[in-house]
Amino acid sequence: MAEGGEGEDEIQFLRTDDEVVLQCVACIQKENRKFCLAAEGLGNRLCYLEPTSEAKFVPPDLCICTFVLEQSLSVRALQEMLAKSGQNSEGAAQSGGHKTLLYGHAILLRHSFSSMYLACLKTSRSQTDKLSFDVGLQEDSTGEACWWTIHPASKQRSEGEKVRIGDDLILVSVSSERYLHLSISNGNIQVDASFMQTLWNVHPICSGSNIEEGYLLGGHVMRLFHGHDEVVSIPGSDQSEEQQRIVNYETGKAGAKARSLWRLEPLRISWSGSHIRWGQPFRLRHLTTGHYLALTEDRGLVLQDRERSDTVSTAFCFRASKARIPRIRKRTLHLRIAQAFP
Repeated sequence: MAEGGEGEDEIQFLRTDDEVVLQCVACIQKENRKFCLAAEGLGNRLCYLEPTSEAKFVPPDLCICTFVLEQSLSVRALQEMLAKSGQNSEGAAQSGGHKTLLYGHAILLRHSFSSMYLACLKTSRSQTDKLSFDVGLQEDSTGEACWWTIHPASKQRSEGEKVRIGDDLILVSVSSERYLHLSISNGNIQVDASFMQTLWNVHPICSGSNIEEGYLLGGHVMRLFHGHDEVVSIPGSDQSEEQQRIVNYETGKAGAKARSLWRLEPLRISWSGSHIRWGQPFRLRHLTTGHYLALTEDRGLVLQDRERSDTVSTAFCFRASKARIPRIRKRTLHLRIAQAFP
């Protein structure tokens, strides 16, 4: 057991610097639906819930659902740090990373897309729970508002124990002592800090302790080239919206424009930011339009709306060989990755 300590932590336990999504389940019209905590951070700083139950038919926007476990401290250490720094906790993130999370400790969650912090705000938009507070993003990690203590939902786990991947968790705001909660009011689903509990499951997207340069990861933005100099792109903004759904191969300046950029999105949520394997299914999202690359029988390669991007038409994979796969009738595109960057 002692020999496998470091590797075991990476596989079984959550650690600081890991990228994660927070998922919960709500019963809506007698049906369990899954949601991920999400935020835009650009203009609207309030958090909301991104549906993930129908991911096979409608791809969730995981890039706005990803948080980095930036820091973990015991509650006592946090209070001492805040007292010494005069309610300024920005220095906390300077300590060493890759620490295994422990139940009962306080964590700092940084939103990957906006680089702001998950916080319990002082405002309240709830029409039914007057004691609740809004949950949103804060620009810095000042004060207690952006710290959350993590507790086990199961009696089989105890305070001080390592937080295992797959555990149901309860998150409590340090500043308000309220739970991170999914609420349903007048048919609207929202997230707030409340005295009512919600169980959350933390799914790792990418391990911060095992990122190697030069390999393609889920979430990377890239260009795809056909042959030697033809890039997969769409017509420019001077064309009609319908024409911009046509995908073609272009040469010249198209290879340096944003309309030839694609984000790679694996179908699975867990570890979706890890290394891409041969044969692993993924979608390709066009960066500027938000539409998805689809292969149709009648029109060939086109861009489809997110709401119509089921896995039948939008799931692709990379193969190491051009050899045919006899068991399933598939259509093959011969492309190569020209560049990839996070």
